[in-house]
Amino acid sequence: MMIDCDKNMIVHLLRNWHPNRLRPQGFRLANERPRLITMQNGICPLCPDSLVNDGRVTHIDHVVTVQAFADKVLQGELTFDEAYRQLWEDSNLRAVHAKCNYDRRNEIP
Repeated sequence: MMIDCDKNMIVHLLRNWHPNRLRPQGFRLANERPRLITMQNGICPLCPDSLVNDGRVTHIDHVVTVQAFADKVLQGELTFDEAYRQLWEDSNLRAVHAKCNYDRRNEIP
């Protein structure tokens, strides 16, 4: 079934989709944060400082952004399912400081 969506709808679905239901944003991320911090040896990849397991100061960042995956879906480069799987793969997730994450968002056009 094909549904006509704009980019905002695709971004929303990529962030919140879970098979058979939508999940609140951050549901999975709270469980992933400690594991990602451990995989990164407790260091933020965007700066040399250490991370703590606290969602207020340590965010989960997508290396390739949700917007970039939404663009690929809209351009027909990926199906929604392919984009969703790639968006949430470990290779596309990293734990970063909230400030580093916000600074990065401000740099992305």
